[in-house]
Amino acid sequence: MTMAVSQETRKALYDRAGGQCECTMTVCSHHSGRCPHKLNPGWEAHHRTAGGPDTLSNLIAMCVTCHKNTRTYGRG
Repeated sequence: MTMAVSQETRKALYDRAGGQCECTMTVCSHHSGRCPHKLNPGWEAHHRTAGGPDTLSNLIAMCVTCHKNTRTYGRG
């Protein structure tokens, strides 16, 4: 099941991220520190707290590569 984040929240999330993936996970082998990837049209909103609200404070803008590295990817 895919989470439905509102377009308004997605825009605010994209703007906060400055158009760049916000991932800082150390399990991502393609970067250390913040991911350098720009957010392409297929970028995804990741919940900091699984099952939590679709609020800006609970979301991280991620490139698909980083999102697939989260332990909750595809379990939403």
